[in-house]
Amino acid sequence: MKIAHVGPCKRPILFNCGGAIERRIVEMAKVQARKGNDVVIYSAETTDGDTFYHGYHLHALKCICSGRLRKFEFLGRVASDLRRNAVDIIHFHSMPEGIWFLRDYDALKILSYDFFRSRSWRYFPFYGLYRWTLQQFDWLFPVSEFCLEESAQFWKLTMDHMRVLHNGVNLEQFRPDNTAGNALRDRFGLGSNPVILYIGRVCEQKGTDVLIDAYIRLKQRMPQVRFVVAGPAEQFGNEGSSPMVECIRAVGGLYLGAIEESELAALYNLATVFVMATRRDEMFGMAAIEAQACGKLVVCSRQGGLPEVIPETSGIHFAVGNSKELATTLERVLTDQTLYDLLSKAARENATRFSWDAVVRELEEVCSEESRLRKL
Repeated sequence: MKIAHVGPCKRPILFNCGGAIERRIVEMAKVQARKGNDVVIYSAETTDGDTFYHGYHLHALKCICSGRLRKFEFLGRVASDLRRNAVDIIHFHSMPEGIWFLRDYDALKILSYDFFRSRSWRYFPFYGLYRWTLQQFDWLFPVSEFCLEESAQFWKLTMDHMRVLHNGVNLEQFRPDNTAGNALRDRFGLGSNPVILYIGRVCEQKGTDVLIDAYIRLKQRMPQVRFVVAGPAEQFGNEGSSPMVECIRAVGGLYLGAIEESELAALYNLATVFVMATRRDEMFGMAAIEAQACGKLVVCSRQGGLPEVIPETSGIHFAVGNSKELATTLERVLTDQTLYDLLSKAARENATRFSWDAVVRELEEVCSEESRLRKL
């Protein structure tokens, strides 16, 4: 099969400090290429080029526009290239507008997405336009049951061509590694103290302020606990600071900024507990499952897709926005060794459900059946 992946265009797909969508594209492409498929990823960059990575082609397209115009410049160039190079499947990632350029293209056209609404989409004529757009795809793949139900309701879609396709985790990259974790602890001067870790965007939506307040409460009862945060302020690609970043530093937390992909696994492994305190719109929670793959206990808010990805058999939930409950939960798991060991052991096992091989296998089943029906 010839497969093309088309995803976000704000940054190059191989941007070292990228987000979940970029990682999903790369990991799926690697597995598909390993299975013998001819795979290409389109990436918006500053120069044109074609490079071979891990069995797939990375096709760089030069884009000079910025803002919203960049998306349409990128999609126009993708469409032009695809019309010269036939593929069997075009897999769009959070870019529904791609169908506007390739609706008449003879290939299976699918859309994976982890967000389904925008402020402008709610209003005429954009709501009707985007609802029509989503209906043009052969299959829609929201990343969780929560995302499926919310998007189907929001767009008033039938579910006959919708199916959950979870995000995944690279179980070879993310695995228990005390040596790497301890080396980072020494580097940052953390010693053997318990460490509360969060990796992701530092912003109100992700509940960073809730976590900061919980740490203040927890430190009063357990002064030896350390607090480490890694991720950009507000948005990926932002290397600056923000009031919330300054709050992390003010309470004694260690803020590392955006971390390169190569250092992520070691960072997870320095943690005692990983926390996701998201307030809203958490469709999956890739960082939480990566932490679990490293054998780390996860405490997360009872929001969106997080309870689906981190069940109570392998993690602990707390009420959205409740920093007092979060602090109490963290104290509990850090002082109850039996509970801590039980959940930490279950973490890795839960993460194996989301291997990229399993994700691609599910996708292949749908695409193979769709291809079979097309030939009838």
